[in-house]
Amino acid sequence: ITMKAFVVFAVCLVAAQALTDEQKEKLKKHKTECLAETKVDEQLVSKLKSGDYKTENEQLKKYALCMLIKSELMTKEGKFKKDIALAKVTNPADRPQVEKLIDTCLANKGNTPHQTAWNYVKCYHEKDPKHAIFL
Repeated sequence: ITMKAFVVFAVCLVAAQALTDEQKEKLKKHKTECLAETKVDEQLVSKLKSGDYKTENEQLKKYALCMLIKSELMTKEGKFKKDIALAKVTNPADRPQVEKLIDTCLANKGNTPHQTAWNYVKCYHEKDPKHAIFL
């Protein structure tokens, strides 16, 4: 897997995996780009870090999709790349649990790619908040 493909977005990171400085920088870059592209209120994004997913607006949903696309975990059409997500799990023993969580959270597809991304990110945080990071 290339370094580019290794950029980890919150949805598939297990707590034991520490992000490298390079990965943190890429996530910050993605966040900056997605904030600009979607024009979402940065305070709403900050609330997601603490698990506050009560606010649902189109920009926030588009931000979730943007972050998943830039992390190479979802296509712009809303198709999740499970193989890439599982390849990012460094501990093979964690893969079955992560795969089950991915499958559970992908079951609730939306009518649009950004709704699918939002449903996925929200579900992942609800099911496993300590392993979800939304930067």
